[in-house]
Amino acid sequence: MRVLGLSAFHRDSAAALVADGEVVAAAQEERYTGVLVDSSFPRRAARACLDAAGLTAGELDAVVFYEKPLRKFERVLAAQLGAFPRSSRAFAKGMFLWLGDRLWLRTRIADELSVAPDRVAFVEHQRAHAAAAFFGSPLERAAVLTLDDAGEWATVALARAEGARLETLKEIGFPHSLGLWYSAFAQFLGLEPGLDEARLEVLAAHGTPRLRDEVAGTLPARPDGSFLVDERLFRFPYDAERLCDDRLGERVGAPRPPGDPLRMAGDDTRDADLAASVQAVLEDRVLALVARLRELAPGEDALCLGGELARNRALVARVVADGGFDRVFVPPVPGEPGAALGAALEYVTAVAGGPRPAPLVRAAWGESVDVRAEEGARSLGGADEAPREVARRLDRGQGVAWVRGALELGPESCSTRLLLGPADGPGARAGLLERVQRADPLAPVRVAVSAERAAEHFAVPAACPEAVRRGQVALAARSDAARAVSLPDGRAWAQVVDAELDPGLHAALAARADAPLALVTDFHLRSQAIVRSEADAVEAFQRSALDALVVEDRVYARD
Repeated sequence: MRVLGLSAFHRDSAAALVADGEVVAAAQEERYTGVLVDSSFPRRAARACLDAAGLTAGELDAVVFYEKPLRKFERVLAAQLGAFPRSSRAFAKGMFLWLGDRLWLRTRIADELSVAPDRVAFVEHQRAHAAAAFFGSPLERAAVLTLDDAGEWATVALARAEGARLETLKEIGFPHSLGLWYSAFAQFLGLEPGLDEARLEVLAAHGTPRLRDEVAGTLPARPDGSFLVDERLFRFPYDAERLCDDRLGERVGAPRPPGDPLRMAGDDTRDADLAASVQAVLEDRVLALVARLRELAPGEDALCLGGELARNRALVARVVADGGFDRVFVPPVPGEPGAALGAALEYVTAVAGGPRPAPLVRAAWGESVDVRAEEGARSLGGADEAPREVARRLDRGQGVAWVRGALELGPESCSTRLLLGPADGPGARAGLLERVQRADPLAPVRVAVSAERAAEHFAVPAACPEAVRRGQVALAARSDAARAVSLPDGRAWAQVVDAELDPGLHAALAARADAPLALVTDFHLRSQAIVRSEADAVEAFQRSALDALVVEDRVYARD
């Protein structure tokens, strides 16, 4: 059974190939176009997956899209007609797109990939997220919660899964969406919705939730654990470009115009305080949903968490601490690119009755680095020397890019396209980012530590080992060294690195006995996608102020 899953037209487009119960390849379209959060049809990513497997499209048993277009069109049409005439501009634009080719997506997929139309299938959006969360987990049974912005109608799904069976228990429908609500506040604070939600989470760590009650009023809780979005304050149904109504400012204060200085330090912390209030209310509403899921799925002691909001590390930490489940699993890519994989897994497992894959521990399913060196490379004498080279340069206080192995799926790189710097104090984060033109106080940066020394520096929960290893949960700092590079709330986006998951990065950290922490983030320049090939990496290095670039067993250095 060979199945290609696709996601497109909302946030990150991606393709993922599952063959004979194994994830063979997966890629995002933005890696090939260079367009951040590219939502176009993933023709390049799909062909890269087929090339990696040595297959032609005609050899596929099915191509599965991660939404049902007719149901989504029904929702878009109903919402915009219900908001008319306020929706007149969005209606014209939306109908142009839908009546162009999105309604006839089966035909477009068949034409783009040269497959028979009867081999094109569709799964519901939340089900694709749920399948990515459960079928890629090591669990035989679990409760499942997906937290997203919008698909067809459902924005949140509560489910129970066992073996190859995935049963939806409850859904919350559009426009009542936690994901859109969170993105709306990102836009209200002058950030880019759909792109900067992680920056909003960082901003929240700088503030105190003094506006919690005011923010909670924009998202009233219901007795059954669900919630309602105050539709007077938001414009989701009829304006995808401007999500907030002017009346929102009357509740929580004036919005921050894009480009204005962030009010997050000193005597004026109103932006950080609003972000902290939004984060606190988000966590409260999700905990209410988790409590309701425990009632609907009694006896389940494990939870799989999926959807775009499962990328929120502080939220994951709160669910782990207060959700009441003994085990919490977050898939390697919980957002839209992972839903392409989820669509394929749902079809293979639940529809075709095929085997579940082995537990997914990494997301490195893309193409590998070319073996051809670019001009200026110096051989290290073997791949085993690369970790030692990185460690030596970190010891000298240098910023290093490290590119190796297969390209990872998702908006972040956990191990194969990294930017590293020493974790030697509060200014280290800003200093590292400035080297790659990303002087941004809200830029997400992780703190890497070896598994053997993690407990010295962070409070590591036992309930979510996979999320801890992939840096998907915020951890409280324990040591002075960890606190020096943590966020103001005393937590860090810590990545606990073990020798099994990432032997190279583990070896680099282990070689630095006196400085066991390192700052880690994705290797890309400002407003650009994560580097893909060695040529991309060398170009980015040359345009940066980094000291060195290590690619497989060779180094490019300014010294």
